[in-house]
Amino acid sequence: MLIVLLTILFLGGSSTGMLDYIDDTRDNVKEVMVKDERRKEALGTLKAIKKITKARNKQVKRASKEFRKAFAGADSSEKVLDDIWAGYFAAIIQHDHELLDLRFELKEQLTREEWEAIFSES
Repeated sequence: MLIVLLTILFLGGSSTGMLDYIDDTRDNVKEVMVKDERRKEALGTLKAIKKITKARNKQVKRASKEFRKAFAGADSSEKVLDDIWAGYFAAIIQHDHELLDLRFELKEQLTREEWEAIFSES
């Protein structure tokens, strides 16, 4: 069971750090952009990113519980484990596509200068 949990962690465990990064980005947007409709749209996109990231964290926890349950019970057949993995990876793919779409949406909402100021390394 420990191997499975470590595998989940290394292949895309929860995104707690990502939530902090989203919060920092929201703060940067509030500092860089003037308070108008564009800023409201950008903050809305970041809110959507945070929402799907939280949903991904819940999915990781669910998969972990499913693996523990499968290994604890007598029904730890290859089919059961393959089904759990298939659902887990399908959720990862969906999350990645949604996140990428939202990233491009955010890119369209910002000017080049705003983007650089918001995402600078300073």
